[in-house]
Amino acid sequence: MKFGATLACALDTKKQGLFDMTNDNETYNILCKGRRIYTGLTEEEYFNVMEDLSIEFYQTGSPRPEDIETEILTESKLWQKADH
Repeated sequence: MKFGATLACALDTKKQGLFDMTNDNETYNILCKGRRIYTGLTEEEYFNVMEDLSIEFYQTGSPRPEDIETEILTESKLWQKADH
């Protein structure tokens, strides 16, 4: 089971690689079961929180990797959200 959490985290990281991670105008939200638990994170903060969540899962069994989602907001999406 511990291997699954590592694998899920690694897969999530690989998915992130599909996006342009070099854009300083991106922020990250982390959701657990559809509820935002972290908002407006920088890339470094995002990876630190994901590491903390992985450790928490190993220690307590929660939050489960399949319950975690990431929203990536670029500058253009931030403007769109502000307009609506």
